[in-house]
Amino acid sequence: MSSPFAGFDVRIDPWAVEYGSETPTEFQTDEEAVDLDIAVEHAAEAWAPITPAFAGPLPALAVVDGVRRMEARLVVSTGGRTLHGALGAYGVGVVHCRDGRATFGEEIRGRLLILGSGHMLPAPVVVSPGLVYEARSVADDDPDAPLRGLHSEMRIVEEQLARRLAGDERVLVLADGPLSIGDNTAGRVVGFVKRLFKMYLGPEQLPVLRALTCGTRTPVFLIRSAGRFARYSWFIRIANRLRVESDLTGLVRLEVSEGVGVDEAIRLAELTTSVIPRFVPSRSRDPRAPQNLVPIGALEQHLRRGLGDTRLIHRRLATLLARELSHV
Repeated sequence: MSSPFAGFDVRIDPWAVEYGSETPTEFQTDEEAVDLDIAVEHAAEAWAPITPAFAGPLPALAVVDGVRRMEARLVVSTGGRTLHGALGAYGVGVVHCRDGRATFGEEIRGRLLILGSGHMLPAPVVVSPGLVYEARSVADDDPDAPLRGLHSEMRIVEEQLARRLAGDERVLVLADGPLSIGDNTAGRVVGFVKRLFKMYLGPEQLPVLRALTCGTRTPVFLIRSAGRFARYSWFIRIANRLRVESDLTGLVRLEVSEGVGVDEAIRLAELTTSVIPRFVPSRSRDPRAPQNLVPIGALEQHLRRGLGDTRLIHRRLATLLARELSHV
């Protein structure tokens, strides 16, 4: 029987995946050049917290999210060269919220064996029945490049699912994470950014951000940046903070493609500010409260269960590799 690894010498990196590779990694930050238009909804000097006046019927909401999991880091040799690789899985799905009920919808799962440095296995690898890993490649050669490749694949699938759901103009699609859909679709897709790595606003606007109370928002502003499409954005305070917490606690940033137009962006800002605080979990329910909304947290748990037992998967991979090495 021919080897599923086609001449690649594949071994398991002994460190647990959550600690990274044994090889040190230096991450490089991609500093994007940003051009900000603060005066989209109000002039800069008129910025103040906005309480929404939305009074329309609540739309059907589709919350899209994905999870990814590194199941094993790999050290691969070929032609006298050592490569980094990864065995990983992802799950992408949607929660439909309508008429006071929330239900799980479509789910998509994938398993990948990713090699770095531009190398790729010629065919999928069958670890065991039901555990088939599609071959992928990433160009970078650093230890975490395969993990980034797994994340990128998951994000592509999230985008595809969000696009399909947005085909129904009656549905508001809330996609967890920065928005990846840059053009105008049949419906509306709003990116929900719960981890504020970049504030975008200048020091003149930050006092307004800190002054937000639960259920209020900033004015809409426009972000243009190198390497990404232009998008309208706004901040919402979705829960009040405790006195001992940072004044940025409970803040999220939302964004929508510039292609929807400024009037629609403002309407979506009003709508999301009215709707999203209703889905905030209690602090006892979710350690990432209040930003990790109830549908997002439930969907993540549901998708992770569907990926299977990582310990069993690791053992089956080790069995396959041991069988391969016995023939060397």
